[in-house]
Amino acid sequence: MPRSSALSRVGVYVVLLLYCGSSVSAFLWMVSLSLKSDQEFISTDPLALPTAPSLASYGSAWVTAGVGEFFLNTVLVTVFAVGISVAVSALAAYVLARVEFPLRGLFLFGFTAGLMVPGFLILVPLYFLMRDLHLLGTLPGLVMVYVAITIPFDVFVLVPFFRLLPEELEEAAFAEGAGPIRIFTAVMLPLAVPGLTSVVLLNILTTWNEFFFAFVLLSDKSVFTIPMGLQGLAVNAAYSAKWVELFAGVILSMIPVLVMFAVAQDRITRGMTTGGLKG
Repeated sequence: MPRSSALSRVGVYVVLLLYCGSSVSAFLWMVSLSLKSDQEFISTDPLALPTAPSLASYGSAWVTAGVGEFFLNTVLVTVFAVGISVAVSALAAYVLARVEFPLRGLFLFGFTAGLMVPGFLILVPLYFLMRDLHLLGTLPGLVMVYVAITIPFDVFVLVPFFRLLPEELEEAAFAEGAGPIRIFTAVMLPLAVPGLTSVVLLNILTTWNEFFFAFVLLSDKSVFTIPMGLQGLAVNAAYSAKWVELFAGVILSMIPVLVMFAVAQDRITRGMTTGGLKG
């Protein structure tokens, strides 16, 4: 290996290591702060370890600050939004990839074009549409918005998987008397599991952390999702000095995402790479 290439690779590894170290150290620092009391947080050095670690701030954040309610709202929104989006996207991607019909390319372009529309451009008409449908400030309305904004990406990822599936399996199922729905659900859908897995996991990550549309469309605290709830805790901490409670809430909101990503990151990478190579 040339010396310059080896040095470049070492440089890349050093940068990645520094980035990883900064992220991990920030997370551990937040955990350390969440184990302090409010008095200790104010009176001691922010970098000092807690003298008497306590989980009291987690209970306070979950019950008193409402993180438990925010957590439940986020779970409901994520489950319904991801489920509907993936179901609709899988059907659309299968048709676009396997069925010949007029204007198929135009429909595919329409889905792809949805990826290029910034959220702030649709915000005003979306707000009035939700108001006219009496869905403004509700979780079902937020679910509909998340479904609409994730479908273009889902279709974009899933079309390559369905496009390269063996036609022989489809023809054999048809010869056995299976209809289009049966062929899709029993033959084609299982073969597209890598792509579906990647789409589901990425949608969960996106929906769980989405703040922009939730901030505009939700106003009642009882329907706040985790990002909105944490923003409220941050504002409250600025006046009440309950910073420890805020840090505990942030840690609680991060745990499901961190666990899921740690377990499924290989599947996400493998699914996205396979789809890209097939497409």
